[in-house]
Amino acid sequence: MATYSSFKKISSEAIVNLTIQSADIGSDAITSNSIQNTNVPATAISGTVTSAKIAPSIDISGKAVTYRQIVNTDLASGAGITGSKLTSGAITANLEYTPINQAGSTTTGQLLVPAGSNAAPNITFSSDTTSGINITNNNVAIVAGGLAGININSAGYITRPNHPAFAAAGTTGWLYAPSYGGTGEFECGNIMGWTTAHQTGGANFANDPGRFTAPVAGHYKFSSWWYMLNDANTPPNYVHTFIRKNNSRGWMAGGRSPYNIYMHQNTNSYPDGSCLSQVINMNAGDFVSNGIVWHGNSSRMHSGHHIFSGYLIS
Repeated sequence: MATYSSFKKISSEAIVNLTIQSADIGSDAITSNSIQNTNVPATAISGTVTSAKIAPSIDISGKAVTYRQIVNTDLASGAGITGSKLTSGAITANLEYTPINQAGSTTTGQLLVPAGSNAAPNITFSSDTTSGINITNNNVAIVAGGLAGININSAGYITRPNHPAFAAAGTTGWLYAPSYGGTGEFECGNIMGWTTAHQTGGANFANDPGRFTAPVAGHYKFSSWWYMLNDANTPPNYVHTFIRKNNSRGWMAGGRSPYNIYMHQNTNSYPDGSCLSQVINMNAGDFVSNGIVWHGNSSRMHSGHHIFSGYLIS
């Protein structure tokens, strides 16, 4: 009986190209045991080795496996790596710290931010990078539009560098009713020779015509000091002094005036110091100024000793 070894082995030269097809070979007829080791070179295999050509389980023990880094093109656009695809604690273990969740998180240590400035606060908003909180050495500032509204220093002092405030003084000297045009009511205006001692929050007080214009709506506190003299032995030389709003003294509820009187029945003498202090609710663009009512031509006031000041309360 003939055996396999008694036949001449078939070499590649004995096979006409493409004469053996898959239909000529029975299912599972050729196994790895039927092929001598290294007899099928890589050049004899064409086409890509797909998952259908690989057994479900492959033993690669004892084999060297090389790999490369995963690049963007290895992942489909919709194949984002989400938390469900990662082992619990994988991110923390690889980063060596717990990242902050953008949706909300609690830190167990200090949150450090880079150095900033009032023009570019170090804690800010994506839609307005000139507003926020700016933390520098020994100072915390609340910033809006690149300007510090509130500063807190290391001593705990709170300052408002752009808060509206002013103080101004007159320089002209003695003024009588005829200096204003006679008896009656007048706005003091630039006849006082105003000079601004200081102001913050913008140039809101104008020396000419001696008015403070509110840059923002709110409650303002104003003060005014008057130095006066009844220059004759005539009692009717008294005056009324006011802080006027929009060139009117009827700014109180119901249109009433904050009424006062000085030098009434005074004769040839100085009255006690006249000081006014008032809180006035103002809209942006409203203005305040000093006003006076002269009842006689012999009384007088000294603008060089007159001070007018004010600031925004809230």
